[in-house]
Formats: sequence, C-alpha cells, structure tokens
Amino acid sequence: MFNAEKLLGKIVGEVVGKGSGSWGSGKKSVLGGLGSGSGLMTMIGLGVGAFEILKQQQEQKRTGPSTSPPPPPPGGFGTSPPPPPPGGMQGVPQPPPVPGSVPSPPPAAIGSGLDATELAIRMIQVMVAAAHADGVMDAEEERAVLDRLRGADLSQEERLFLLNELHQPKSLVALTDGIGDPAVAKTMYMLAFAAIEVDTGAERAWLDELASRLGISSEVQAFIEEQR
Repeated sequence: MFNAEKLLGKIVGEVVGKGSGSWGSGKKSVLGGLGSGSGLMTMIGLGVGAFEILKQQQEQKRTGPSTSPPPPPPGGFGTSPPPPPPGGMQGVPQPPPVPGSVPSPPPAAIGSGLDATELAIRMIQVMVAAAHADGVMDAEEERAVLDRLRGADLSQEERLFLLNELHQPKSLVALTDGIGDPAVAKTMYMLAFAAIEVDTGAERAWLDELASRLGISSEVQAFIEEQR
C-alpha cells in the first residue's frame, strides 16, 4: 500500500501548492506546507490557526483599528475594588497564564473518526471529484491532469490509484460521510476549490453542495475562496 499522506503532498505540491494566495505556494502557507512535507494533521492544525488569523485581519480591514477603552479616573473614583479570589486564596500568587492561544486539539480528535491514511485518501478523492464537477472527464482532460502531475514522481501504484479515482470519482455523499470536524471540513473545501478553476455553473453548484454537506456557512465558504 502506498503512503497516502505522501501522495497527497505530491499532488498538492504539483497541482495546488504552486498557486498564489494565502493557501497557495510557499512553505509557510497552509497547502504549500503540505507540499513541502508537513503531515496532514499538522497541515490541518496550521490551517485552523491561519484561518482565524486571516479572518481577524480581514475583519480589522473592514471595521478599522480597534480602540481601547479610556483609562479609569485617577484615584480610583467611580471604580470598585476587584473581588477577592475564590476559595479564600487571598495573598496566594497565581501562576502566570501559559503563552499562546488555546491549544490545538490532539491528532486523535481531528478527522471525525478517520485515521490519517483514510483522511488523506478522502482529501485526494475530493480533489479528483472536483475535476469532474463540470461533467464526464474525457481522455484529453484525463491526460491533462496526469501531465500536471508529471513532476510529482509518482510510483506505479500511486498512478494506478489516481487513474482508478479519475475513472470512478466519489459522490458528494461518499466524500463527506463521517466528516464532522470543522477544521477537517475547511481543509477539504480548501483543497477542492484550489484544485479547479470555477468557470461553469456546474462547478459552482458542486462546490456549493460540498460546502453545504460539510456544514460550511456561506460566509466561511466565501472567505476561503477569497484567499486563493
């Protein structure tokens, strides 16, 4: 059995990772990181953090810089003393907060019951299915897809797997079955959108249904697409 995570990295590196945008090229980007050798779970974790940072930056551009509340008047007039710590712990120094934000969920919690191999295969399958979104893929389109992967140095087993998927793309029901984690859902949609140029109504409808089945709101869907 081939290594599904490595194959996903090869595909992203050749097909998606060379693109532009926040999700595209470069080791520090989300998809570029996978193409550069980061594991799938690491990429999903990085994607969650990058998504939140980018969303905050976009909201700040819309609303302008936030202003801090005015300082309290001198002498403490009009203010109340802070309440004592619970449990009678007055005078006992409290440990400082741990630097950084809320810790990321452990790998076992990511993927909604799918292990890393199953999840990597699902990510490959959603990219292949996206290529079929505008109808049946003919021999010329199939050859074009394989030509884009020529630099990925695919093994015979990897090539046969991709050919099988190209001939029998999975349905949206099969692709989204068991995907309940929001981080995984965002990553799956990100890969599907980045794998194609959306220039037909059929492709647009397919992506909208994918987002709906993954539980991705229209606001989040639009935000992901803006980062390409």
